[in-house]
Amino acid sequence: MNKVTWNKLKIPIKEISLDVVLPSGQSFRWRKHGCEWVSVLNGLIIILRQEEDHILYRTMTSTAKKSLATSMDVENVLNDYFNTSIKLSKLYREFGARDRYFQTIAPLFSGIRILRQDPWETLCSFICSSNNSIKRITQMIENLCLTFGTYVASYEGVAYYTFPRAVDLCANNSVVQKLRELGFGYRAAYVYKTALKVHNWEMSGHELSELRGSTYQDVREFLLGFTGVGLKVADCVCLMAFDCHGSVPIDTHMWNIIQKRYAKAAKIRPSKSKTLSKATYDDISSHLRGLWGEYAGWAQSVLFISELRKTP
Repeated sequence: MNKVTWNKLKIPIKEISLDVVLPSGQSFRWRKHGCEWVSVLNGLIIILRQEEDHILYRTMTSTAKKSLATSMDVENVLNDYFNTSIKLSKLYREFGARDRYFQTIAPLFSGIRILRQDPWETLCSFICSSNNSIKRITQMIENLCLTFGTYVASYEGVAYYTFPRAVDLCANNSVVQKLRELGFGYRAAYVYKTALKVHNWEMSGHELSELRGSTYQDVREFLLGFTGVGLKVADCVCLMAFDCHGSVPIDTHMWNIIQKRYAKAAKIRPSKSKTLSKATYDDISSHLRGLWGEYAGWAQSVLFISELRKTP
């Protein structure tokens, strides 16, 4: 039996807690196997183990296809994916100095950072997130990969597939029916139309990732042009795929926090409605950016998870 070789990614648990971040609704493709987290990145199965001062990682690929990835290649992928150039402990201190409530909850929710994900996968995934739970979104994305993705390899009895390309989801109108059979409901048409638009964009010589570096306002406006993308979905994708660190998504959980903790300062009237007008949504986001600074979206993620953990 070949000895399993693990590599080290030098990032301590205070900078990222895998058990908190990976199942929290940023990405929907990580599986927990005992003490390991497993997913597919860049066509490779990535296996992670958390240690106190580092993360152990190794990879798997198809036995029929030799991997050209070196440990340095994979380390670069993981450093990019985990945004390791951004020091989370420094951000926590800055948020705490600006916001007493953040200072109160921060010790209970350390290691929460924003992932830097593939723009197409993130856009498609968050279109599926509208009026949905993390558990159900995860199942939908798994079904999507099993049906339209490419097989990579199996690990611990589970087959892993790549996330399908946009072209794989817009081959013909039967895709919509298949997605409905997979449980996508009304979102099936949204995914199909978005895939078609992204594919056309790619065929014209562009790719979504080239929008990284654009202003938050420009990226958000671009995303709002896709079918099924509203304010919250656009802000999630801005934050988690396009380096718009000041993007502050407002969903039901955040709305609850805002009404309890920030309504007076933001001059927001309490409401039982889960639907916000664009003006109110933008006023709230603007207030929180003013409070937390240019990395406001990172502060939002800590509050979001604090509220999520209270929900049965």
